[in-house]
Amino acid sequence: MSAKQKKRILFIADHASNYIPSSLKDLGLKKNLLNSHIAYDLGVKELCINLANILKSKYIIGEYSRLIIDLNRDKSDPTLIPEIVDRTVIKKNIILNENDKKKRISNIYNRYHQKIKTTIKHDNITILISLHSFNPIFKNKKRNIHFGILSNQDRRLSDYIITEMKQRKLKIGDNEPYKGNLIGDTMHKHGLKNNLHHTLIEIRNDLLSSPTKIQKVSKLLKEVISNSIYRI
Repeated sequence: MSAKQKKRILFIADHASNYIPSSLKDLGLKKNLLNSHIAYDLGVKELCINLANILKSKYIIGEYSRLIIDLNRDKSDPTLIPEIVDRTVIKKNIILNENDKKKRISNIYNRYHQKIKTTIKHDNITILISLHSFNPIFKNKKRNIHFGILSNQDRRLSDYIITEMKQRKLKIGDNEPYKGNLIGDTMHKHGLKNNLHHTLIEIRNDLLSSPTKIQKVSKLLKEVISNSIYRI
């Protein structure tokens, strides 16, 4: 088996779902908010599955809304169970008791991260790619990037992906619109600590607003990722 064939990718999407169990009564929020970016990353579930299928890779997606618990945070992070998101108060999270908080951590957070850990070990994963999406408008201003490549101190894969995207004249953010160096986040926990090649790719969510657009982005990222990991 060649070195190229040994490269095994795991795609993950922490914020793929806006699912909230009926027992939580929508956290007291209106449906329009639960169908918006504050509850999940629009288009990312479909993109993650597409890329995994195209590249014959594994994937793991978060199955609950980040409003219940944010899978891309450390357990000690005060925003793990968010109380305010984009100026929206999550009242049922503010009054959450410690026992219910522990249940969310045990039943959702721990199971998700254990699944990633087990998959990395069992399937000999060598490359970890996290997929997220972001709003095109922030504070009434349009974000002038199509993709954001987020990285921590290990920039190996991120730098290759940025180079590939720039060659295609795409508008790229390097650790924009967010920073990628949050201690205890998914890339830190499973990528950096395991010395895996890893990166987080943010896609502007208006580029994922229809099945046709998702297919287009899937094809683009397939080429970008394939060319980038070939250099590793």
